[in-house]
Amino acid sequence: MSLTQASSPPARKQRPPPQSTVVTAVEQVTPLVTRIAVTGPDLAPFALAKPGAHMKLFFPAGEWPPAEGVANAPRPPSRTYTPRRFDAAKSRLEIEFVMHGAGLASDWAAKAKVGDRLLVSAGPGGGYPVPEDISNLVIIADDTALPAAGMVIEALPHICNVNAICEIENAGEERALSPLVACKPQWLHRSPGTAKPGAMLQAAVASLSEQPAGTYYWVACEAAAMRAIRDLLFARAGIDRKRVHTRGYWKYGDTNYPDHDYGED
Repeated sequence: MSLTQASSPPARKQRPPPQSTVVTAVEQVTPLVTRIAVTGPDLAPFALAKPGAHMKLFFPAGEWPPAEGVANAPRPPSRTYTPRRFDAAKSRLEIEFVMHGAGLASDWAAKAKVGDRLLVSAGPGGGYPVPEDISNLVIIADDTALPAAGMVIEALPHICNVNAICEIENAGEERALSPLVACKPQWLHRSPGTAKPGAMLQAAVASLSEQPAGTYYWVACEAAAMRAIRDLLFARAGIDRKRVHTRGYWKYGDTNYPDHDYGED
């Protein structure tokens, strides 16, 4: 009789350490949006494979790298953000921060100045695989997803028609989704005391006019609102689920929501 050894669990993949960068520019885009550019030689292998990808920003409490070395140090607290634009030739990365009260990342961004350091994950993940046959796209997004929406618009073929519905704080937060591609969104300004984030997006989707056959939908906003919008779209006759891409960017009451909520549970 032969004995078979039990197979050991596969070794956990070692995540590369955060990359160190330096702030080179701080721009106040709107009263609530700050765009920060960082550079650094460690960004050389950084690449944006798909529009709307996500990455981690790390905020260590003390000096980095720590005295015990990066390999042995616990990973600093982090938040998920969209790498809005990357210039490989200059190793320059742009990130847009939406300021909605106190928080780990927003507190840092509110005080950021040229010369400050920021740790960035080794590379972005996820993103929107732009369909080859796309000719009409409906974008449904709140202010946290506008950087990603701009990236998606820039990745579309020129023949694609875009209908963007965007929920923001007020008229002062209206801005161009892209400096490269013209797009005139339908802006929804949150009513004071609105009970649920994304409520105006849900109402807009519920009353959305019939779209051309084969239309794709890109939805990115608060997680509960995203699921409600997803259900509204799937309730419509003729919409193929494969044409609906959804993403929960944040969750009301959660300060560090996971970056992989696609609403498919």
